[in-house]
Amino acid sequence: MNESQYNTVQNSTLPTSQDDLILSVIEQLKTQVVNYTKINQDNKQVNELLTAELERYRNQERVLKEQINNNQASTSYENSLEIENLKHTLSERLKEKESLSQKITILKNDFQKEESRNIDRELALKKQALGSQNPCYLKKAQQLKPKLYDGCVIEKSEAIVFPDTKETLLLAEESRSKMIEKQNDPKMTEK
Repeated sequence: MNESQYNTVQNSTLPTSQDDLILSVIEQLKTQVVNYTKINQDNKQVNELLTAELERYRNQERVLKEQINNNQASTSYENSLEIENLKHTLSERLKEKESLSQKITILKNDFQKEESRNIDRELALKKQALGSQNPCYLKKAQQLKPKLYDGCVIEKSEAIVFPDTKETLLLAEESRSKMIEKQNDPKMTEK
């Protein structure tokens, strides 16, 4: 109640006017109560709406946090899978490299052995071509007429007649067969 209304109620001496005034004040108070009740109901509705909206936002926040956690977990899982795949690939490449280096070592050793054999063969062929000056390697015909086999030019153009013995025929046949073998040998044709 306002002070002016209170003063008005006390100043009036007439009971009827006092009653009217009280009724008027009561009516005003009823109106104010109705207004405040309506405002309270409106506030309750707004509070309920805001509470529901707040709950909805909290649910969305929880769902988003779960999605972020799931995304982070899946991303880290994918990254770990990729790392494992890369490790596996690296391991395979290292094994392949080791295998290739072993093959290279084996091939180098084989090449050196083959080269050594070829050098030995070449030396043996040179010895055969030179006729080897050691008399124990000379054949009987070479021992009898050494001037024919010493690599010097024969001074006289005399034809030397050799009797055809079994040994010379065998040597000639053997020589022919060796020459044919050398012609057919692919290693000799490469040189």
